[in-house]
Amino acid sequence: MGCSGGKHVLTNGDVASEPLQRNYFEGAQHLLKGDKEAAYASFLRCSDEAPGVASFHYDLARIDFDLGRYESATAQLDQAIEIEPENDWYRYHRAKALVSTGSYDKAQADFEVWINARPGDLEALRECSDIFISASQPWHAYQLLIFYEEEIARNVDVRLDQFALISHANIEIERFDIFINRSALEFPNEPTFALHRGLLAAYSKDFERSVLILEKLRTDHPYYMNSVIPLAESYTAIGKTDEAFELLLVAFQSEDIDLKEKSEIMLGYLEFASPGSEIMMRFQKLLHVALETHSGNPDLLHFAALHWLDIGQIEKAREALAIVVTNDPGSLDGHLDYLGVLFHLKDWDSVIKAGDEAALIFPLEPLIYLYSGGGRKQLKEYETAIKHFKSGLSVLIDLPVTEASIYSELAECYRELGQKEQSYEAFEKCLLLDKSPYVMNNHAYFLASDNQRMQDALKWSTLANEMILDEPNFMDTHALILHLLTRNSDALEWIVNAQALLDSPDAVFLEREGDIRWSLGQSEKAHELWEKAIVSGGGQKRLNEKLSKIK
Repeated sequence: MGCSGGKHVLTNGDVASEPLQRNYFEGAQHLLKGDKEAAYASFLRCSDEAPGVASFHYDLARIDFDLGRYESATAQLDQAIEIEPENDWYRYHRAKALVSTGSYDKAQADFEVWINARPGDLEALRECSDIFISASQPWHAYQLLIFYEEEIARNVDVRLDQFALISHANIEIERFDIFINRSALEFPNEPTFALHRGLLAAYSKDFERSVLILEKLRTDHPYYMNSVIPLAESYTAIGKTDEAFELLLVAFQSEDIDLKEKSEIMLGYLEFASPGSEIMMRFQKLLHVALETHSGNPDLLHFAALHWLDIGQIEKAREALAIVVTNDPGSLDGHLDYLGVLFHLKDWDSVIKAGDEAALIFPLEPLIYLYSGGGRKQLKEYETAIKHFKSGLSVLIDLPVTEASIYSELAECYRELGQKEQSYEAFEKCLLLDKSPYVMNNHAYFLASDNQRMQDALKWSTLANEMILDEPNFMDTHALILHLLTRNSDALEWIVNAQALLDSPDAVFLEREGDIRWSLGQSEKAHELWEKAIVSGGGQKRLNEKLSKIK
């Protein structure tokens, strides 16, 4: 429909009637207002009055398509094309509608008409191909590319598009090797195909041939970095490890090579690296180069930090992880590892600061509260620590080990505040979740120290010593309990055996043995042991009081 001399003229040359003109412009106004159904009704009246006008059917089809009525859109475009078969624009839109109805073969035929009318327009080709890809139809996209090469022209970019579909969209072709070799022959200046010739040779274990192909590729395209790592791998396969390592150094200096690929290579070295070995030295060299190339990259710094932790370079790990949480605050693992390092270093102020900052980003992560509460506990801020531990408990979901750890920490905080019953309760909750021998021993020791629930103390101490044999501290706790239960002969055996496992005399153990021997009537031996305890750093006031009983 168009304008001529103030009168609206139809495409067949007839003058449009007043009602037709009115309906058309009403439809246009409805479209401007976004009322597509009203616009559709107006255009439908136009089509009914002038069924031979293709553009009315096209207008109706566009609205149908926008509203998801793809079969109706196809039907309208069928009529438009019947009226104007030479209009490839109508065919393009019908193809889109056909794709939406699952009629892929018919859609492909329409797309081919559209592409054929634009022989030099690769964007038009890719537009059609992308529509198929979006509809999860990569095979039809591939067929469009084949059509272009067979009917219009061979083109390296089109061939690369084919390769991408074969490689990434899992297009199955009869012989991939034939495709690659043919492409390399037809497009000798495109390095992608030469690279995959080398990769295919390596895949078939013909590493000598792979080296020849990839070496030539390196010579022809020295700045094509994708060939470097495959060539290094083929060098390694034929025993040229020094040449391979030199190539890897080149690769690691390039930002064009994906860091993930570099990380996988470093992990491969690390798997076989022992301290001080040549492999370890090469790994560390690669890591150094990678850190220089990708300066400040949080993923790489995190990787490096974990390695430094493994080899005991704690301060380097700390510095790296501090950058990780700054550059990538959304990394939960980064925050947790950073907190772990700070905790290991006993930098309690930093633990608290880092924990509070992490909690703002990850308010639902219970481990963060375990760290931030733990830092406050170490600074004897027990009441505040309890609040943080309780915050951790409030966000816990099916994490029994973490929950047990929090209850264990709570138990110790309550004890320090003199809230013994709350402490016992927290220990019991902990042990319901995680039968840790260390928690068992601590619970038993605190019960015995308070001379409370002695049979429970004996139970937990017995279990702890059964789970971990020959642990001197566990054995000392058991000796204390037996002593308080007046089973002093048994207690003496436990404390003597515990001390035999120590590298040097311990004041607590010496004092404990002295107490037991005093109860057994061995006052002189007790006197000797208490004096040794003083020499070993035991509490002089308490021990002197015990010594005064003998004098």
